[in-house]
Amino acid sequence: MEKKSNVFGIRLKELRRKKGESQEDTAKAIGISRARYSHYENNHVEPDMDLIRKFADYFNVDTDYLMGRRSSPSIHNTDFDSLAELKKTVDDLGIQDIFFHNIDDWKKLDRDDIEDIKQYIEFIQQKAKKRKD
Repeated sequence: MEKKSNVFGIRLKELRRKKGESQEDTAKAIGISRARYSHYENNHVEPDMDLIRKFADYFNVDTDYLMGRRSSPSIHNTDFDSLAELKKTVDDLGIQDIFFHNIDDWKKLDRDDIEDIKQYIEFIQQKAKKRKD
């Protein structure tokens, strides 16, 4: 196994290359600058846990693999369809029409993201109901 201090950047670079992306592509998908991404890949700085989770979700691996605690990745469940879950949530809440901009970004959502959206929509519905009452 790689040296613990360098493993994160090494794995980040391997995963990015395996995906056939440039640093710019990956950084944009994660929502950070290319320069910032480069610092992580070159082990100049360490990301916080939220960013580590984003990288793990984006590359479809577990955080333990990224951090060097495992020698092989545990692949996330790829059966989850975020768009189908969003549609189900919208239907269950009785929303007639909803328009999603940039559909590729919506496809990247995980189960927790969908649950957050559902709770937020329910919160807004309750807020509107209280306002009417």
